[in-house]
Amino acid sequence: MADPATFTVKLDRARADAVRAAMEDGGWRFDAAPPRYAAWSARLPTARAVYYASGKLVLQGKHAAQAAEEFLGEAPRPAFARVAVAVPTIGSDEVGKGDFLGPLVVAAALVRPGQEALIEEYGVRDSKTMRDREAASVAALVRQTLPHAVVTILPPRYNQLHEEMGRNLNRLLAWAHARALEDVLEKPEGREAAALVVDRFAESQKLRQVLLPLARALPLEMRPRAEDHPAVAAASVLARDAFLESLRRLGAEIGVPLAKGSGHPADLAARRVLAKGGRDLLARVAKMHFRNAAKVGAA
Repeated sequence: MADPATFTVKLDRARADAVRAAMEDGGWRFDAAPPRYAAWSARLPTARAVYYASGKLVLQGKHAAQAAEEFLGEAPRPAFARVAVAVPTIGSDEVGKGDFLGPLVVAAALVRPGQEALIEEYGVRDSKTMRDREAASVAALVRQTLPHAVVTILPPRYNQLHEEMGRNLNRLLAWAHARALEDVLEKPEGREAAALVVDRFAESQKLRQVLLPLARALPLEMRPRAEDHPAVAAASVLARDAFLESLRRLGAEIGVPLAKGSGHPADLAARRVLAKGGRDLLARVAKMHFRNAAKVGAA
């Protein structure tokens, strides 16, 4: 787990320059050779600050929280609590399972030992804690760095698979996770993977049953809240960004902005789709087994 006295904040360059000037006035000592990927770093006897090129300011030490309050005027959030990566590991996670509109997206990413710090510098963490723009910017960094794969199941295909699989969502999820994991394993860099870790959606045996031999030969861990593993967190960010982009694109294609989730905004958008093109148009952008479909009059 990350040190509880470690905090991170996202700063643009102008604000970071202002923080640096205030630290200089406050007697902080700046390092002649900052850490790798860092623009600058500074320290006091009881605190250290590192500003990375990615735009993250990391504060560590006994008085890290006080430093954040002094220089930023806000309480920082705790740094991502990560699990150490012992062997090259592929993690997978899904986004869209609980969204009435838009696709189901499963992503997978390979993380090697020693990449944990770089991933934290990027701001990788459980994508459910991110704003949309942050997810997009972090996903771009992940795509440039990690071998990965994204499986996007658009609503027409999703609805078809859901029916073919006996309306069993866990079977559909297992199939999608298996495809994403195997897509990474088929890449030249993916061949070095020695383990798989997946955010639990069912018993691991359900996933093993649909894995191809290459993936079935690897140790598989499925556990709740697996986003504390860097590989799963990276996959979570990739999936979130792909889901949001697909949701925007689907809305543009039919001329109706679509909403996330399964609450009132999604119902309002669905009613607009129904008014424009009826049930057939809604089925192009919605998961039709959701109760929302009946609620808006499309059952």
